[in-house]
Amino acid sequence: MVPEEEELTLIELEGEQYEIIDTVCVDDRNYIALIPHDESDDMSEEAEFTILEIIDDPDDEENCTLKTIDDEELYERIGDAFIEHFGMYEDEEDE
Repeated sequence: MVPEEEELTLIELEGEQYEIIDTVCVDDRNYIALIPHDESDDMSEEAEFTILEIIDDPDDEENCTLKTIDDEELYERIGDAFIEHFGMYEDEEDE
């Protein structure tokens, strides 16, 4: 489902470690999908990931803020974009 990466990328949010699954752009905004690190070994179709908006810091290119998405309809559209994006990896494996 998700591409295998050589190097695992983790971030810490509110004292918990999350693995970065992937990013997508929807309506010219960037979003990141995360899964708790302790659940990342069991990635399946039912795996639940967290989606956050990436807000770039205009004063520092290396820093950004992650913001929750409160609009349920937008969250679902972004979730669908991630699922479609993940499907691209499945197609690559079939080749």
